[in-house]
Amino acid sequence: MKRQAIVVGAGPAGATAAFYLARAGIDVVMLDKESWPRDKPCGDGLRAPIWNLYKDMGVWDEVLEYSTPSKGVLLGAPNQTTIKLYGDVSPLCGPRRLIDHIVAKAAEREGAEFVQNFEVTELIIKRGFVKGVVGVYQGKLTKIESDVVVVADGSHSRLSHQLGLYNEDPDLVFYGARGYFEDIDEMTDLIEFFYNDMFYPTGYMWVFPMSKTKGNVGAFITEGALQRSGMRLEDLFGWWRDNTELGHKRLHKARLIGELKGWRLPACWGPRDNYANGALVAGDAGNMIEAAFGGGQDLAMLAGKDAAEVIVEALKTGDVSAKALSVYKDKLIKSQKEIYDGFNIARKLMFSDPNDLCEFVRLFKDRAESGELDYAQAVKQWVGIKMKAMQSK
Repeated sequence: MKRQAIVVGAGPAGATAAFYLARAGIDVVMLDKESWPRDKPCGDGLRAPIWNLYKDMGVWDEVLEYSTPSKGVLLGAPNQTTIKLYGDVSPLCGPRRLIDHIVAKAAEREGAEFVQNFEVTELIIKRGFVKGVVGVYQGKLTKIESDVVVVADGSHSRLSHQLGLYNEDPDLVFYGARGYFEDIDEMTDLIEFFYNDMFYPTGYMWVFPMSKTKGNVGAFITEGALQRSGMRLEDLFGWWRDNTELGHKRLHKARLIGELKGWRLPACWGPRDNYANGALVAGDAGNMIEAAFGGGQDLAMLAGKDAAEVIVEALKTGDVSAKALSVYKDKLIKSQKEIYDGFNIARKLMFSDPNDLCEFVRLFKDRAESGELDYAQAVKQWVGIKMKAMQSK
């Protein structure tokens, strides 16, 4: 069995790639090891860079139906002070189990074949070129050949490892855990991030609103910080509730609905060489997670669209060599670099030293909460202050 394109993974990166490949008339099959809809442990934030993609894919109204709008961001500093920052493009909050399924179904409607419960175990490589995949389907070892493969099989990607493209930088490996809680006290209509000395660099607890009393509560922490804490990932929730003023306010009477779920977050500083002969890598499999807040869904979907556009042109010429596919990085730089740069600056100048966020709150709290400054303006002013201080040293 031979296909023009195989997409491994039906998450945001894979489904977006499959959608745009199918729209261009490419014979594409999307393979995923799970039964859908499947849960995806996440903060559930849907950031502005992908809103236009939802609209172009014809799913914007459906995404809005299952999402909760937020009006901005609340930051809790390590000294237990807080600041409310409002903005016009604050993220939506939508459960990934539903939102990812909406995108996957859109790819299927566009013409991509969607095969569930197909676990791809390795790439077929002939004379240095990826030529398809091997996996287990319905209890049998199954081979599908293709002209090109999009690798989007998630944060533990065995296929990215096989290609030698996976990045294991210990400074950029994070862990996240998420639970849905009812009866959260003092819930706001803001996305909330709470920082503590123990989590640094850049780790936090979060509370994302789902209703007036229900929220997505999670922990985001580097591998090194978690090891230094001596705790398990799930222990952080009780620790935060019992040992911090802000954690106690939110969770002292909250009830966990279901169970806590954790996952691994391989981040990077910017677009990488996620291409090989006959293959492109997108999403978590390509370390496409920014290193300040751990967001990756927007980067994954943008990469999926970029990957599809590159493949369409490559198939026209019949050249799927790494050299021909290397334009993928150029497209990633164009679509993603501004996002990475903004979050990299935030991590380095706001979230790498506990004192920075405390000072940020002190300087901007009154003006931000009176509406004089929005989130973007406050951050821009803070970056200016920090850069000036660095230049004077």
